[in-house]
Amino acid sequence: MLARIASLVINWPRKVISAHEERLDVEGFRMGDDDADAELWRIWQASDLDEWSQQTHLDALLYGRSFVMVWPDAEDPLTPRITVESAAQMAVEYDPTTRRIVKAAKQWAEGDLRYLTTYSPIRIQRFISESAASQAEWRLRTDPVDNIYGVVPIVPFVNRPRITLPMGESELTDILPMADAINKLATDMMVSAECHAMPRRWATGISMPADPAGKERTREEMRKLWSTAAADRVWTSDNPTTAFGQFSEASLTNFIAAIDLFGGVIAAMSSLPPHYMGQHSVNPTSADAIRSSEASLIQSVRRKQRIFGGSWERVMRMAMLIRDDGVANPAARSMETIWRDPETPTVAQAADATTKLLAAGAITKAQAREDLGYSPVQIARMEADEAEDALGPVSVQLAEAKRLQVEDGLSQPAAFAAVGMLQAAALIAVPAPPTAA
Repeated sequence: MLARIASLVINWPRKVISAHEERLDVEGFRMGDDDADAELWRIWQASDLDEWSQQTHLDALLYGRSFVMVWPDAEDPLTPRITVESAAQMAVEYDPTTRRIVKAAKQWAEGDLRYLTTYSPIRIQRFISESAASQAEWRLRTDPVDNIYGVVPIVPFVNRPRITLPMGESELTDILPMADAINKLATDMMVSAECHAMPRRWATGISMPADPAGKERTREEMRKLWSTAAADRVWTSDNPTTAFGQFSEASLTNFIAAIDLFGGVIAAMSSLPPHYMGQHSVNPTSADAIRSSEASLIQSVRRKQRIFGGSWERVMRMAMLIRDDGVANPAARSMETIWRDPETPTVAQAADATTKLLAAGAITKAQAREDLGYSPVQIARMEADEAEDALGPVSVQLAEAKRLQVEDGLSQPAAFAAVGMLQAAALIAVPAPPTAA
């Protein structure tokens, strides 16, 4: 078996996807101008969507679409089950007039068996086939389930949708041709490094035997000697007419320049800063220059937050519909997805800007905490601690009034009045100043 040089793959498409996905973090949901809704966040966490939402965004960026399914949980009727579905297994059909999903189907295989589940606003049916052929015969494996909610329980997450392309496209559509060219150049560079980057030697004046068999034997011996000779060995010959030399080595800079060129094009088309692709200037880049170079990426992520946020809102509205036994909540129409800020400012800069806005009255304390990146759970805990601290003196007075009722038999109004009198007496009981002798 001949030794071969493995293809060199520079996986910049993975970097393009991860640079967007790692900035798409859901932190909660709110109804209109209210604070983050604790009940919606409880449903979110019950389905482990902190982790699964990342795969939803990743598949949508990679394949152009992904799906989320919402359905009741038999073990917990108050907590609908939300699952993530792959575009490789799920398909939906839109109504061209309303652009709403009217049908959906999921198909997958387990060993020699194939499974199919169809979803409609009326019923859900589950099929099974024991044949892997394309014209397989499907049969019902369970009784149909009535869909009492009147909607298909599937929500698509679409990347780059267009009016005539409602199922979107991959974030890599424009990137893959250049990535293939880069991988070809990188492999060619490895071949050149193997064959031409090291100087090749030559020899002349070596006598060959006269008979053909001897010539072939000598050639074979020379091939073995040539291939196993170390670069630091000195070659000699007994024949005074023999001459040795070497060809000049090949430069690999042309490959490097071409790879850098395509890398810059990928960075421009995918909104990535050049330093994400390993391209650096001679002078160190300042923090302001880095933030400026990320402006296009941040805006691209904000666009995806808008389209993905709408999908998550439909998911949570469907979860509320299922939790409430098919009764729609009108307040859910104003639902908003809370995203983590995709920008990368330093902690000091973010705190300084938020403090100034809070001091000027432009934002509330709750909004300031949200802008600083605290989760709804952390914000709720801070507010509870503040309420408890504010209630500290009052709680002492209530405890004293309770003691007066139990031990001294005072009525509640009398106990409250006594506590008030005691407090007033403590305030006016100031020692008199000392008199002069």
